[in-house]
Amino acid sequence: MKKLMICMSLCAALAACAGINQANMDWIPIGPEFPAKASSEIEIFTDRSQITRPYGNLGLLRIKNLDPDRDSLKRGVQRGRRFVASKGGDAMFLGQYNSAEDGAVNPKVTLIIYALKYGDNLTEEDRKAMDNFEVEAALNQTVDF
Repeated sequence: MKKLMICMSLCAALAACAGINQANMDWIPIGPEFPAKASSEIEIFTDRSQITRPYGNLGLLRIKNLDPDRDSLKRGVQRGRRFVASKGGDAMFLGQYNSAEDGAVNPKVTLIIYALKYGDNLTEEDRKAMDNFEVEAALNQTVDF
């Protein structure tokens, strides 16, 4: 019985952590998803001039309410990198908003991440999926891939 209670407590704690992680993330799809890849393959850019290959945008990820310390931000970037990898992206363009800029008493940071897919290595089918998604999204219609 004691083992069952410990196990249930652990499961509840893990579920709470998972809920907190998802609660502060917003994903706005701008393109189709591709097969997932390893997060170590995702390049990180902080300035558009660093991006030298043609690309399309798969979506916008916001990770909100992060503490403005280095470790919290680093964990947020790694979480974003894993998320972009899960969508089949090749790179991410990283920005941030810090509420301290608006005079917040308890400042928090929002990471703003664009998931990028390189266009110079797409198959014709992948390119068509991206084009179709763009057209269908502009028409406000649901796209099934």
